[in-house]
Amino acid sequence: MKQPNKRRLGALLSMAIVAALSLRGLLNPLTLWESSEDEWQWVDMFDDQRFLSESELSEFPFYVYPGESDYNAAYAAAAVEVLAPPPPEPIHPYTLKDALDESKMFAYTFAVLIYNPEEDNFLTLYNKKHAWKKSTHKLLASVRALVDMLRLTFPDRFHKDAPELAIAMGSGDYPHVLKTHLPYTTGKAPVLEFGSSFREKKMFPNMITMPMPAREHLACFLTFAAQHGTICNELKAEKSTHHGKLTFGDEFGLKWDGLIPQVVWRGTDFKYLQTLRPKHPVLGAPRVNNYPSLKTEGEGKFANIVAELSDKNNYKQMPPRWKGAVLTAQADLEAQGTDRIPWANMKLSAYMNRGKKPTHKAKKYQAWEKNGIGIGRSIWRSDLAKYKYQIDLGGGGGTTWSGTIEKLAMPGLLFHHMTPTKDYIHDLLTPWKHFIPVMEDLSDLKEKFDWAENHPEEAKSIADAATTFVRHLGKKDGFKKMFEEVFVEPMKRVFEAYQPVSTVHPEMTSWREYMATDDRFVQIFECKGIKKRTCHHSIHLKREKTWQKTGGYPEKKKK
Repeated sequence: MKQPNKRRLGALLSMAIVAALSLRGLLNPLTLWESSEDEWQWVDMFDDQRFLSESELSEFPFYVYPGESDYNAAYAAAAVEVLAPPPPEPIHPYTLKDALDESKMFAYTFAVLIYNPEEDNFLTLYNKKHAWKKSTHKLLASVRALVDMLRLTFPDRFHKDAPELAIAMGSGDYPHVLKTHLPYTTGKAPVLEFGSSFREKKMFPNMITMPMPAREHLACFLTFAAQHGTICNELKAEKSTHHGKLTFGDEFGLKWDGLIPQVVWRGTDFKYLQTLRPKHPVLGAPRVNNYPSLKTEGEGKFANIVAELSDKNNYKQMPPRWKGAVLTAQADLEAQGTDRIPWANMKLSAYMNRGKKPTHKAKKYQAWEKNGIGIGRSIWRSDLAKYKYQIDLGGGGGTTWSGTIEKLAMPGLLFHHMTPTKDYIHDLLTPWKHFIPVMEDLSDLKEKFDWAENHPEEAKSIADAATTFVRHLGKKDGFKKMFEEVFVEPMKRVFEAYQPVSTVHPEMTSWREYMATDDRFVQIFECKGIKKRTCHHSIHLKREKTWQKTGGYPEKKKK
C-alpha cells in the first residue's frame, strides 16, 4: 500500500474530518412489474471523496473513483459522527414546457406524467421520436407505482379542484440518455429516474434518483405506503418468515471468525453500460478465439491462459464481472502448491438467453469452464453468507439491484463496486463505515482485501455497521425515515417548483391548450391510482410492437 508523506497525510486528514462533519457519505434476479388490465403480476427479470490518490482514467469520462492513499485514515474519518445532513438541493421553478423539453436528452424510456384534474387521472406522455424498447415496461411499472404512491401519500394534492402537475421521469437499468450531450447542465425540470442514475451529480444535475422497479425497492415503497407501514418480505430475515429474503448471520449461527476468508461473488454475465461508452467497443466477455492458449495442451496451460487474460489490453476490454473472474484465476494460480485457499472466488454462474440460464455446461462457456476459468455454479444465499468478504459487481446498468442490500445484510464485509452509476440506497450509506469502496477496474481489490485481513477488528466493525443498517430498514421507523428522505421530501419540492399552465399562460385555461401547440408526444398510459385495475394502455398492443420494431411511432394513416 502506498504511503503518503506526513504533510500530505495531515492535509488530507483535515479535509476528510471537515467533510465528515458537514456531509453525509454519498455513494449501488432483476424484477419488474408487468400489468394487464385484469391483474398485477411480477415478472422475474462521493460526492465526498476522501484520501484521493492518482489513478488511471476510467473507461467512462464522466466519473472516476480515484481510490484512497491511506486506508487507516479513511476508516478513521468515516468513524467521525456526522452531526447533521446537508440541506436538500433546491429545485428551481419549472413549467410543463420544461418537463417536455427534458425528452431531448433521452433516446427512450422517458415520459412526462401529467395529473389531469379535469378527469382526476394521470396521463403518461411519450415522445414520438423515441424508440420503444422492451425496457419501456420498467417505465410503465414505475408510472403505476408512482401514481399509487402519490395518491396514498399526498391525497390533498390530487383532486378536481387542484392544478395540473407535470413530472418528467425515466426508468431503466441506467439512464438511457444521449451520451454525446453529457454533461447536461441546462435542464430546468427535475427528472425522477426510477433506476440507476449518474454517481457524478454534475453529469445531470436535475436528475433525482428514485427506487428501482424491482421487488426489493419500488415495490417495498409501495407496500409501505399502501399497507399502513408494512415492511415487505424482501427486507425481512430469511428465518423470521418463510417469505423473508435476507440472510443475517445471527439467524444462521454465523460468526465473523468462522467465515471463509475469500472475496466471493456469483452472478450473471452482462454487457456493461454499453450505450454510454464513448468511442469504445462494448465491454463484453472475452472471445475464445482471441486466446491461443485455450487451444493448446501440456504443462503450464493454465498459467499461459491466465497470462493472456491478464494482459493489460485484454483486461481493459472486459466488463467488471469478467475482470473479477480473471482476478480469481490469478488467485487460483498463486495458491497452487501451497496450503492457502485463493483469496478470490468470483465466478459467472448465469447468462442471458431468453431468460437466465446457467453457465455450467453451457456450450458458450465450455472452453472457459473446461480450463477452470471464470465459470461456477450458483451459490444459495445461506451458503454465500458463510464467506467473510462479499462484492457487488456492477452489471448491465453499472450496479446490482438485488445484490447490494442482500450482501450488506450478511455477516461478512462488503466491497462496494464504485462505477459511474449509483442507486438511491447508495446515498444512505457511508464509505468505510458500511462498506469498503473498490475501483471500477478492481485494481485495488486485492490490496483492500489484504488491509481487511490485517485489520480484522476494523473490518468486522464495517460489516456489523452494514448489518445494523439493513436491520433498521426492516423496521417500521427505519423504513419510514428512508421513505421520507427518498420519496416524500423530493416530491414536496417538485410540487412547490411546478408552475401550472394557467400561471405561466394566463390566456390559457387548461394544460391541454398548451399541449395543442406541441405535437411531439403521444399518450401511452392512463391511470386513476390506488386500485389494481385503474391503469390501461392508451395505444393498441400491435402499435407498440410496430413502434418497437421500426424504432418510430407508427402514425395512423390518413384516409
